[in-house]
Amino acid sequence: MSANSPTLSQSRGWLIAGGILSVFVGFLAMSFPFFFSLVIAQFLGAFALVSGVIALFVSIFGKHTTHRVIEAVTGLIRIAAGVALLSCGKSSVLVITLIFSIFLIVEGIFLIITAFRIRHHSGWSWTLISGIAALVLGLMVRAHWPTDSIWVLGLFFGINSLFSGMSLLMLGFGASKPAAA
Repeated sequence: MSANSPTLSQSRGWLIAGGILSVFVGFLAMSFPFFFSLVIAQFLGAFALVSGVIALFVSIFGKHTTHRVIEAVTGLIRIAAGVALLSCGKSSVLVITLIFSIFLIVEGIFLIITAFRIRHHSGWSWTLISGIAALVLGLMVRAHWPTDSIWVLGLFFGINSLFSGMSLLMLGFGASKPAAA
């Protein structure tokens, strides 16, 4: 697959748009790390609560009866997790920061592997840099957990978002423009 492959060129606009959005969010998160740490915890809490209510609703009123008990239990667990995340701001940030460090480490490893698999694409080195940055950030977050969790989650989320956005932008700008139909 070359840098001018149909898949990459067809995704060019989405890559660039996603990259710009990611860079913008990254700068915001780096500017207001404490605020973003709390926003991340609240967003995840709201998501868990809403998805739990939906799962519980599906288990009660859904047409398929095969997995009602499992769906109800997972719904109740999500509701409990959502309520806990929403009501315990600082503890939520601590737990989410630890999970975020693991996510960054795993993402970094996968991005590094992916970079070497797409090294024939223009801009692949940015994926490698993004992977290395995610891995290093994940290790740094883990090293500073739990003492610096309240601000480090937002700051490192912002840094990771900035590197991810740059990677997307470079892949998007490196792809050829799609042929007119």
